[in-house]
Amino acid sequence: MKKLSILCLLLVLTVFAACRKDNSEIAQLIVGRWEVQEALRNGRPTESLADLYFEFAPDGKLMTNVSGVPEEGMYELKGEKVLQRNIRFEGDYNVLEISSEKLVMTTEIQGFAFRFTLGKGNNASPEELFQ
Repeated sequence: MKKLSILCLLLVLTVFAACRKDNSEIAQLIVGRWEVQEALRNGRPTESLADLYFEFAPDGKLMTNVSGVPEEGMYELKGEKVLQRNIRFEGDYNVLEISSEKLVMTTEIQGFAFRFTLGKGNNASPEELFQ
């Protein structure tokens, strides 16, 4: 019975690990412009972020207007987190879902829980985004 329990636990852990996206997959999918489709603050829709966008370049550059004005900074991927640095608001985002067309991230800003659902923006190449 004990061996069966351990085997079941290992199977569950293996399935869970297989379902998670690895850092290299996130790094490949995140590059480009992402525009907000829905922004929630503490579980409720907020219109104050209606024009929110993130532009991720493959070299770690980031353009965003999350602080209310467009600015350029840097980002780093750590597992399933995007670390936003060198801009007014340095934040850490948890990537809940990512595909070629959809990005869902959560973060906390000044005590408020935010959830952003973003869609892929224009079709410009990553090099064109930062020119």
